[in-house]
Amino acid sequence: MKSLVFTQYAIVKADSAPLFTEKLNEAIFKLKDNEPTVSFSVSDPLTAYISYIVRETKPETIEEASELEGVRFICEQCPHFSPILKSDGTVDGRVKYGDCDFDGNEFGRSYKKQAACSRLYDLIQEGGVKLCWKE
Repeated sequence: MKSLVFTQYAIVKADSAPLFTEKLNEAIFKLKDNEPTVSFSVSDPLTAYISYIVRETKPETIEEASELEGVRFICEQCPHFSPILKSDGTVDGRVKYGDCDFDGNEFGRSYKKQAACSRLYDLIQEGGVKLCWKE
């Protein structure tokens, strides 16, 4: 992910001290999560300048974009993942890994619960893997 940080500014101005105090407190409360700092005008005591920070994260990969939307896949959910089977043909629940035919996996295996690789996300985006909603 790419993190961007911007400094933004707000100006608070009023005609009376009570109104100025109310507006200033309101602005600071609204910006409380953005590290606001206040400085006052020397020439006009009823003017304040508030600087605050805005942070933005931008995804650089398909996986990161999906994760920002709350979607995260694991290897076990990929159609290219094959669980290890017992001699009777049932899935061996004791084994935490399975076979994966994608290149780059050590020994051709991956752990069931590890984050899915970019190949799965590429397949989803290209239409090679279709998702359906569970009812």
